[in-house]
Amino acid sequence: MMKHQHARNTALALVGLLALTVYILACTSFSPDDTKVLYPAFSGANGAMAVASYDRAARRSEIVFAPAILSDLETNAAPLMVRGQWLGDGDRILATWVAKENNNTFNLAVLPFGARGPVQLFTLTGADLATSVMLPAPIVGDRVFMVDAPNKLVRLDLRDGSVARHELGKAGAEWVLYPAADGKGLFYLQDPKSTDGRTFGRLDPESFALTPILTFTNPIENGFSFTYDLSGNRVAIFEKDGDHQRLVILERGKAAYTRPIPGSGSAFELGNAIFSRGGDTLLASYRRQQQGTAAYSFGLIEIPLRDQPPRETELIPACNAAEDGVTYYFQIGLSHDGKSAAVASTYLACMSENFKPEDCALFFIDLSDTNRKVTKVPIPMPAGRTWPVK
Repeated sequence: MMKHQHARNTALALVGLLALTVYILACTSFSPDDTKVLYPAFSGANGAMAVASYDRAARRSEIVFAPAILSDLETNAAPLMVRGQWLGDGDRILATWVAKENNNTFNLAVLPFGARGPVQLFTLTGADLATSVMLPAPIVGDRVFMVDAPNKLVRLDLRDGSVARHELGKAGAEWVLYPAADGKGLFYLQDPKSTDGRTFGRLDPESFALTPILTFTNPIENGFSFTYDLSGNRVAIFEKDGDHQRLVILERGKAAYTRPIPGSGSAFELGNAIFSRGGDTLLASYRRQQQGTAAYSFGLIEIPLRDQPPRETELIPACNAAEDGVTYYFQIGLSHDGKSAAVASTYLACMSENFKPEDCALFFIDLSDTNRKVTKVPIPMPAGRTWPVK
């Protein structure tokens, strides 16, 4: 559990391991019909990490999964992060997690939702599988795809537990896998670690055949400065522009649109980014240091892909999350209808000293409302603990 100082450092180290992996989808996961949202929460008095579900109509949350046998925070088996995401049928949940000191083991559980049924548990071992928890697992049907080591693909069949392994390209390149929006395919990013440029394309989930879409030489400043649209034909990259940042949209490998991001100085940090459903705006989480203070605000920034100013919706006005990279744990998710964004501050609470309990929440932003109405759902923090645990 990341309340432990060592676990917090390990979590931040995962960001370094992901220096060339590029897109975090959200820690929040909307159900296929957008009626429910999965998000990270705390279970029990000891504050073990868990997956909770929020029913948007009933306005009620419940814990749906906690790796109880791994809940002792003082053991190395405690979960570092727990991620929940919906499977395509909307009747099952996939939960994934890694333990604090057993980072070469990746755990998965398939749980029925709203009905009785068996829980399926899977464990995969590999040198680089720990970073998989930072990204939602790409799923096609009942098969989950991951990258182990720089270019080793792993495919797990959730129906029978069978595992297929495949080598992606030549040794020396690094690969990242992403889900297609329709849940029927995969995208990949290949970095050859040379001047040839990075390649973004489609990966066939059956044959593992690669179909390049575009190649680019633009630098990727960190692991979370790249994303793609629903079609996969356009990508967005945040680039450094002196002390500020600019947004570059690439189409067929060429810059189709470029704009500076106003106010994005050294006191500004972007988290994950997502194209709007219409493809005309980029949504991203952000952290901005308050002028003259050591406090930071967190929120959602909307960057239009036209000559209009970005729009910021502040969600947490003042937080002391000072470590570089913490914004990557404040992950914006987008509903399937494109009308709502959601983000949970659970992992900020894990990683920030003196985090205020009232700021630990699941936030909904109504993108269809001109005033961007925010709904705040409290995430109870376990009482009687020093945060983070020493």
